[in-house]
Amino acid sequence: MNSKYPNLLSPGKIGSMELRNKTVMCAMGMSQSDHGFVNNAVVNHYVERAKGGVGLIVVEVTCVDAPQGLNTAGMLVIDDDKYIPGMARLAQAIHEEGARCVLQISHTGRGARRAITGMQPVGPSAVAMPYSFMMGLENEQPRELTIPEIHEIEEKYAQAALRAKKAGFDGIELHSVGYYMGEQFLSSKANIRTDEYGGNPENRVRFHLNIIRRIRELCGSDFAVIVKMSAVESGEDAGITMQDGMYFAKRFQDEGVDALEVLAGTWKKQAGLDDLPATAAPYCQAVGLCAALKFGIMKMTGAPATIPMIGGGRADSAAAAEKALADKQCDFIFLGHALLAQPDFVKLVDEDREDEIRPCIGCGMCVDSQLQEGERGCCSGNAVLGHGENDYTIPAAQTRKKVVVIGGGVAGVEAARIAAKRGHTVSLYEKSDKIGGQMHYAVKPPHKQNMQALVPYLERQLELTGVDVHLGTAVTAQDVLDLKPDAVVCATGVKSVSLPIPGAQRAVNAKQVLDGAAAGENVVVIGGGSVGIETAELLAEQGKHVTVIEMLDVIAERMVKVTRTIVLGHLKELGVTVLTSCKCQEVREASIVYMDANGVETEIPADTVVLAIGDRPETTVYEQLQGKVPELYNIGDSASAGMIAAAVRQGYECALKL
Repeated sequence: MNSKYPNLLSPGKIGSMELRNKTVMCAMGMSQSDHGFVNNAVVNHYVERAKGGVGLIVVEVTCVDAPQGLNTAGMLVIDDDKYIPGMARLAQAIHEEGARCVLQISHTGRGARRAITGMQPVGPSAVAMPYSFMMGLENEQPRELTIPEIHEIEEKYAQAALRAKKAGFDGIELHSVGYYMGEQFLSSKANIRTDEYGGNPENRVRFHLNIIRRIRELCGSDFAVIVKMSAVESGEDAGITMQDGMYFAKRFQDEGVDALEVLAGTWKKQAGLDDLPATAAPYCQAVGLCAALKFGIMKMTGAPATIPMIGGGRADSAAAAEKALADKQCDFIFLGHALLAQPDFVKLVDEDREDEIRPCIGCGMCVDSQLQEGERGCCSGNAVLGHGENDYTIPAAQTRKKVVVIGGGVAGVEAARIAAKRGHTVSLYEKSDKIGGQMHYAVKPPHKQNMQALVPYLERQLELTGVDVHLGTAVTAQDVLDLKPDAVVCATGVKSVSLPIPGAQRAVNAKQVLDGAAAGENVVVIGGGSVGIETAELLAEQGKHVTVIEMLDVIAERMVKVTRTIVLGHLKELGVTVLTSCKCQEVREASIVYMDANGVETEIPADTVVLAIGDRPETTVYEQLQGKVPELYNIGDSASAGMIAAAVRQGYECALKL
C-alpha cells in the first residue's frame, strides 16, 4: 500500500461488505445494454474497473419499471426475473477481480421522455421537470401517481433489490439525485401532494422508508442498502433545503441504511458567473456536504453520526481524497469520471504511478453523448470507453514495423503510444517545440484548468512507451520517404481559413488572442463556434466591449451542451453582444460592417477584429505520400477537424490496424 494515502487505501466496511480500500466507483449510466440486458460491453466495462483496484462498484442506474421508468434506450433493467442471469454474470465477474458491487435501482419518474418510453411520464405530482442547465433537459407535465400506484412502484423497487440479491450483488443503492423519482418525492417543488406522501419532510421521505423496510423484509439485514441523495438543492426550482437534507439523513440512519452517497442538486435555468464548467471544478467539491449532514445528525441526536458518508465530486486527486478522509469530512470517497478516463486509477495510485493517470479534463462528453445524443457514454481521453465491447486488450503486433507519426497532437500521440505498446518501432515528428497540438489553445480560455493536465500526460506516455520524439522538426514527404518507413500516420492538424471580404487582413486570428495578443477596447469576434465564444469570454473578462457575429442562427451548436450553456450564461452576465444570422461584409480601420438576415447592413465600432471562423485540414504531406509508402493513414484534425474524443479514437483505432 502506498504510504502517502493510509486512509484512502486502507480497508473499510459498509454494512456487511468488507472493502479492500475506501474507494467507491459511483454509478454512471453508460447506456450500452441490449434492450436492458447485460452484455459483453457492460461486463467488460465494470471488470476493467474492478481489475483497476476500486473497493466498491455501484453498477449504473437500472430501471425497476420498464418502459415507464426508463431514462435512456440503453438503460439496464431489473424489473423481471429474465434479467437475473445477466446480472449474475456481471456480479460474479466483478467479485472475481476483488471488488464488491451493489446495483443502483431507480425509476426516472417525471424525467422519463415519451420519445423513449412511448408514454406520458409519471411522478409524485403533476409538476413538469424544469429546465436545468446542468442536464440540458426539461420535460412534459407528468401524470400524478395515485397512492395504489405508489405502493406498486415501492414494491417494484423492493423486488428489484431481491433480484439483485439473487444475482449475487452485495446490495443496492436507491437513486435519489437529479431528475429521478427518489429525488422527486423528497423535493417540495416536485412533490406538492397533500396526502401522506407530501407536505412536510416526514411525509416526503415516506416513499424511501417504505422501500427500505420492504427490502429488509425480502433481503435481510446483511444485504447492503445505500441511498444516493441530494443534501441540498439550489436554483429557482430547488425543493430540498439543507435542513431537509439533514433530516432525511437522520431518518436514513434511524432506518439502518448502511451508507449515504452525498451530492447536491441544481435547478437553475441559466448559468451565472458563479457557475463553473467541469473543466474548472475543484477537487472533492462535494465532501463538505457529508460533513454538513454529520453535523446535522449530531445536532438532532446529541451523538456523532454513525451512518457512513461517501463523498467526492471530482476526486481525481488522491491527495485531496486522502485529506477529506483524514479530516473525517467523509468516510469513503466516490470516484466517477476519473475511472471512466483511467480504469486502473486506484491501482496506479497504490503503486505510486500517479504520473501515468490519464486525467479527466471535464469536457462533459460522457454525459452529453447519452442525454443529448442518445448514444453510449464515451470519453475524450479514453478511446475504448463506450465503443464495441469495451475491450481494453492491446494485441501485440504480428509483424513489427517501422512507424512514422507526423504530428504531436492528441491523435498523433495516441497513435504513437498504442503502436509502441504493440511492439512497433515508432518515431514521432512535431514541427513545433512542444507536444499537444491544438490543446495549447484549448486550455487558454477561462475556466479550463482541469484540461491542463492532459499535455503532461501525453508527454509522459511517449516517454513510457519509448517513442522516439523529434520536436521542432517539420518533415516533408521526401524526408519521410528517406526514413523508409513501413507505415506512416499523418496527424498534421489544421491550417487557418481566410475570410474573403474587404479588409480581412486587418483582423487577427483567435489563436493569436488566446496566445496573448493585445486587443482594443471594442472587439468584434467573427465566428460563434466554441473557439469564438470562449475567446469572447476571455476578452470580456479583460473588460473589453465584445460583440460576436455568427452566420448561423445558433451559437456553438457542436459544443457540449452543459459547457455551452455555462459559457453563454457567462457571456450574458459579462455584457457580450451576440448577433446570430449575421454575416460580416467588411473590416474597416475602426469598425466592421455586417448584414443581418433581412439584408440590412449595420456598421459598429471595432478596434480589434478577431477571426474564429474555423480551420481546415492540413493534408499536404498526406497527399504527397499517396501511393509511395506501404501503409498510409490520415487521422485527427488533418482528416476532419472535430472534437478531442474523435481524434483520440482515430489514433487508437489506427494503431490497432498497424
